[in-house]
Amino acid sequence: MSKDSTNSPFYDADSTIYDSQRWESKAGARVNRVQQEILADLTSGWGGSKVLEIGPGTARFTIPLCRMGCKVTILDISPGMLTVAQDNLKKAGVDENLEAAIEGSVYELPFEDNSFDHAFTFNVLNHLEHAGTAIKELARVTKPGSTLLFNFANLNSYFWAAGNKINKSSRAVGQDVYSIWERPSEVRKMIEEAGLDLIGKRGNVHTPRAMEKCHLGPVVNILDTLSRSGPMRPMAPVQYCLCQKRS
Repeated sequence: MSKDSTNSPFYDADSTIYDSQRWESKAGARVNRVQQEILADLTSGWGGSKVLEIGPGTARFTIPLCRMGCKVTILDISPGMLTVAQDNLKKAGVDENLEAAIEGSVYELPFEDNSFDHAFTFNVLNHLEHAGTAIKELARVTKPGSTLLFNFANLNSYFWAAGNKINKSSRAVGQDVYSIWERPSEVRKMIEEAGLDLIGKRGNVHTPRAMEKCHLGPVVNILDTLSRSGPMRPMAPVQYCLCQKRS
């Protein structure tokens, strides 16, 4: 049994407070805004396509994809999160672009090969014990020549000490949920073994939730600006990878 098999009960319990605990503080609102900017940047050509999203949470990213005209299928291990996501899509008036909401595992996707134009997952791989298996499954259900977008927590970053502590315990700081930070070399190997080519990268420096009271906003803002792309991007603690499936 995978160490991440206990994540579902955590997210079921977390589903009704997920947004308020993470994105309503000043630092959390900034993280959300930056992630939305990166999503818009790296999916700018996806309008009208058939998209698979893994781990939609409360539909923070599903909503803008639907507004782009994407036909989105969402899959999550947590039925509680799926319920909240569907409710939020309805409230946003974009639920007509939701193709399906499926409870299931990214390790065993219930779709035929080459089923989707694009696949996408944010803030999920860092909670999976077998991220490489998940990337292979996402590549399997994505059409040749199309793209797969994901992010991961970068161990070789400014936040190395925090990442190392998390890896020793296999738990996120202050939360009873499986978590792991990866070395970029390991992720590059996962991408290669899945039959993908890396065609775009972005970095993001955020304020960890445990440090929101330390008033690090100005410093984090500067680091994030410098690390979004360019020579300092490899040091960003969150790395966003846009990959293309080989034809």
